[in-house]
Amino acid sequence: METTKGIVYVATKKERYLAEAFLSATSAKELMPEIPVAVFTNLTDSVFAHAPCFDSVIPLESVEGFGKTWSEGQLDRIRSLPNSPFDFTLHLDTDTRIRSAELIHAFDLLEHHDIAMVECSEDNSYSCEKYGRPMFNAGFILFRQSAGVLDLLRQWESRTEAFFGLACSKNDPDVECLAHIDDPEIRRKLLFMDQISLVQLLSPNVNECDVNCQILDERWNYRGSNAGRPPPERLIVDHHPVNRKVFFVRDLILAAMRYRNEANRQFGLDVLRWTDRQFPGRKNVMKLLVVSEIDDGNYSEALVHIDRILDYFPGSDWAISAKSKVNALLSHARESK
Repeated sequence: METTKGIVYVATKKERYLAEAFLSATSAKELMPEIPVAVFTNLTDSVFAHAPCFDSVIPLESVEGFGKTWSEGQLDRIRSLPNSPFDFTLHLDTDTRIRSAELIHAFDLLEHHDIAMVECSEDNSYSCEKYGRPMFNAGFILFRQSAGVLDLLRQWESRTEAFFGLACSKNDPDVECLAHIDDPEIRRKLLFMDQISLVQLLSPNVNECDVNCQILDERWNYRGSNAGRPPPERLIVDHHPVNRKVFFVRDLILAAMRYRNEANRQFGLDVLRWTDRQFPGRKNVMKLLVVSEIDDGNYSEALVHIDRILDYFPGSDWAISAKSKVNALLSHARESK
């Protein structure tokens, strides 16, 4: 039987995370259209759960009870990975972009290794800086469904849940692995990060489950550098924080228009509408909505967006001109009925 290979995302709690996974998966499909992509999510009603870039959408019940959405999402991630539909899995964080089709060759590593990860640097990882010891970044996990990996994932889940419980305690968290850190609030913050539970089981210096681990260079999961280091040559996976903090809306617009122009016009329009609801007042988004609604013959909807532009930007020459043209189109359409 042929070995199955694919990319897995886990996006829960906030629809924005599923939108990020959509952008990352879209970048993967642009370079490697043959690679299957699956997403675990509890947001199955979202427009992004119906994105053409996802070959399968796997529902899950999201973790609750720890009071931190981001941390609970990390536990969702760990619980999902053993249920990957693939024999060879590449798990990526949602805020990544694929920059090279060379990524497809990562799966070849699993012919001789159980798992492959990229080491953190202190200049791009709070956990690594504060913990002060080597660790892996969990935003790139390449693994096969071996007994050792499944044991690692089960133990990682158990320790993460235990650490989250300690972090929720009103008492100062007193944990042996963080005894070298004096500040109790830093200890608490670290306990809410799944890297701290992972480093007890697997790191460049630790291998409690005896898995065959390949350490990859940062081309495979580039996180940037607070020290000003230049990005590596032949970058493969871009995991720089600007993907989430700066380029998110821009990339949503570009993806929406790509689908409008090439693949799925309605889906592209739905993405534009979602972007407009989440980030109201963006003139470029509203203008694209006007043009898209006109292209689809939705003249009344186009007028709604034009009026919104005029609310945000009174006297806009573009909106005034567009309103006149759309009113004429609407009048003509009514007369033709």
